[in-house]
Amino acid sequence: MAAPVGLWERDKLTGDWGGARTSLSDKGFDFDLRFTNYWQWVASGGVNTNGEYGGTLDYRLNFDFGKLGLWKGGSVNMHARTRFGQDVSADAGSFVLPNAGMLMPSPGDYHGTDITGLVYSQFFPAFGTLANVTVGKLDVIDTVTGFFPHIGYGQEGFWNVNSMVSALPWFGAVRGLSLYGGVLSTVNTDLQMPESGFLVTGTTNVATNWGSVSDAFDEGAFLAGFHRFFWEKDGQPGYFMVFVGASTADQASNDPHDFIYIPGEGIENTKRKKPWDVALYVYQEFWKSEDNPDRKATFFTGGTLGPENPQFAQWNWFANVELFAPVKSRPLDRLGAAYWWNGLSDNFKTLVSPKVALRDLWGIEIYYNFALTPWLHLSADIQLTQSEREGDNPAFMPGLRLMMDF
Repeated sequence: MAAPVGLWERDKLTGDWGGARTSLSDKGFDFDLRFTNYWQWVASGGVNTNGEYGGTLDYRLNFDFGKLGLWKGGSVNMHARTRFGQDVSADAGSFVLPNAGMLMPSPGDYHGTDITGLVYSQFFPAFGTLANVTVGKLDVIDTVTGFFPHIGYGQEGFWNVNSMVSALPWFGAVRGLSLYGGVLSTVNTDLQMPESGFLVTGTTNVATNWGSVSDAFDEGAFLAGFHRFFWEKDGQPGYFMVFVGASTADQASNDPHDFIYIPGEGIENTKRKKPWDVALYVYQEFWKSEDNPDRKATFFTGGTLGPENPQFAQWNWFANVELFAPVKSRPLDRLGAAYWWNGLSDNFKTLVSPKVALRDLWGIEIYYNFALTPWLHLSADIQLTQSEREGDNPAFMPGLRLMMDF
């Protein structure tokens, strides 16, 4: 029998439960509980100067049918989440998105517990390689983390959504953070990430409810295809990824010329269009320690371009650098720096200009994730962001994040 691991060395606060956790995992059942706390301030600039505290409890259950002796490669995964407290998203600006961890189940003043993801996943041999199909209620941030595993759901690395991935243009085509749908993909087994595939979801948000699957597709579907071109540079992995998506759901035109005044009925929008976007990503590991493969440096950049109409955000670009175990004696620490820029549609700017003068957005973020123990991490974060409102000064936002794995 293995000796018990000390409190400060174990991976989880509650340890192995006297061997029960390992035994349950061997039999196909895994349970994880994560408690994340956020303190964040708009110290100057932005829409309002304000500080808030909030947090989440993430519950994850996994049933592995292969280990249960049923069939190989199948599993059911559930992600439920309790959100409490407040965030400073409205104080920083509507499109700044300074805290990905507080977006789910619902941004703003939301307190509650919801199942944001419940999916069936099956791995199987196909096309001369390993393939996977995942169907059910998709937690959108989990799905994005599946495409880019290093993101960490906004709980381990960057806080700002725009620092992690090219996000804002897609919000015109994907109307929610939890959607019914599925992903079919081939898998790069060396890097454990999707290589080529398709994604289909409904357009009705089900983050805080269930509804029916048919109702979720009533207004149309979001369709996407992607492919990664992998390579190695001096033994370091990298890839170029193409992601193309479109929605069959019609959206109101944001061209001011498509709005007309009808006597007795008021202002009406005379045209509707279907949004689409094309995104390109490049990832490269550019340094790795010879004695610790997990100690490395990475570069990640990407951008998205869509139509001026009906998208309110037309294009985006971001770039970030991260260091994993930046200090040799601290193998679980993590450090990152990012810059991003979002371009709003000229049509959208003109449309709302009588009420609010808009501009493009940009931001800078630097964080350090300090591992107090393997199960307790304290992160310091600093962001400087320009909101979409022309009258606002750039917002300076310091923050602290405390994450505990039970």
